[in-house]
Amino acid sequence: MSRTQSIPSAPMQQHPACGNPTAQDRAFIALQNAYRPHGGLSRLHRRVAGGCMRPTGQEHEVANIVDAGGVFAFHWYDDLWIPMFQLDLPGPKVAAGPQHVVAELGGSFDGWALACWFVEPNSWLASRSPIECLSSRLPDVLEAARADRFVATN
Repeated sequence: MSRTQSIPSAPMQQHPACGNPTAQDRAFIALQNAYRPHGGLSRLHRRVAGGCMRPTGQEHEVANIVDAGGVFAFHWYDDLWIPMFQLDLPGPKVAAGPQHVVAELGGSFDGWALACWFVEPNSWLASRSPIECLSSRLPDVLEAARADRFVATN
């Protein structure tokens, strides 16, 4: 993904039975591409409508972490998707840096918005994405999150 591309912050259309990709499809593909160098996205097989999940090993542990609010996730069709940079594997255990940033953003962002926030260039970080700065500039990323939360809530 180039620095000039923007990822839509929320799904906009329903999935067609077949045919051309929707804006939602393009947004998801852009997120997949943006997260690939940072551990990618992983799917939990959870039915959105029925709320049931197939608990299998580590997937079940990750689902518990998501349910407890330890990491953020977003819905894409019938599954819950998790940006894997949030986990220290093979645990799985929650990585501290991303968890602090998500806490700083508070409830101002849903899962899609959080997923986009971490990979889009941020003016508070000299147009670098928060995910690029997490390991080397965590205090700056926290400050950017604080500022963006303030903007989002006012």
